Amino acid sequence: MQKHTSKIVILYVLISVVLLLEFPQIIEARHLKLYGPKRPKKGVTWTTYTNDFVPSFSIPSSTGNIGNVILHEIEIETGITDRWSQSLYFDGDTQWESPNSSDNHSKLTLTKTEFNIAVFESNLFDFRLNNEWAFSTGDHTEPLAREKYSNSIELRPIFSKSIDSFTFIIGPGFFYRYTKEPIELTYFYANAIQYAVAEKATIGLEFHGDWGNLKTPLEQGHYILPNIDFQLSKNILLSMGIGFGLTDQSETYTFRNALQFSYQW
Repeated sequence: MQKHTSKIVILYVLISVVLLLEFPQIIEARHLKLYGPKRPKKGVTWTTYTNDFVPSFSIPSSTGNIGNVILHEIEIETGITDRWSQSLYFDGDTQWESPNSSDNHSKLTLTKTEFNIAVFESNLFDFRLNNEWAFSTGDHTEPLAREKYSNSIELRPIFSKSIDSFTFIIGPGFFYRYTKEPIELTYFYANAIQYAVAEKATIGLEFHGDWGNLKTPLEQGHYILPNIDFQLSKNILLSMGIGFGLTDQSETYTFRNALQFSYQW
């Protein structure tokens, strides 16, 4: 079993490296967010606050001097049935130390809802499908991508497999903006290898990035993110990670933190 697990780990890493090198496309600015196989059970609600902090020295020179940036997200996800959970999100961002004083404030940028469906579980792999609808709260510009926030639709098929203490996650994604330029379909991914080192601690290695529209080979942006999760109590989960940019288009460092509260209703 140990040799079998090692072969799967090596194969997964090779597949991830191929994906990183074969799709040199422009990146969409987004949270470095990973969806795994877990969802709240029926009658349980998870409330999660996540932030991605990008210090000014980590922002590519091509973006310009925009100061420090934090991307915020509050997610409220409730288990409706054994296979379906529904999420409500509130996204925002904060800037400070930008030379443009009008940038230095916090703002609510998007409200979102997401349908989370556990399609099936099998001996080969588990399959989950996420469908997100996002709505802009105003005429705001995303600080890192320098593009207007817009109404959008996102679809994530998520494949996962657990072997012993390992969990493997492959999550390609499809993203379509339909109210602001550019109006087009783009592609992204969030993959991971996770290992349960203890009953209440899990370490992981995540791979994030965008493939753009797969038509025009522009600049690529990809990240590798070591992460650790701590189950602080029965109802509180803390997650911390550092994303390392792998290309000139990527932010050099992204510090991601998340705190999740679980409660029964």
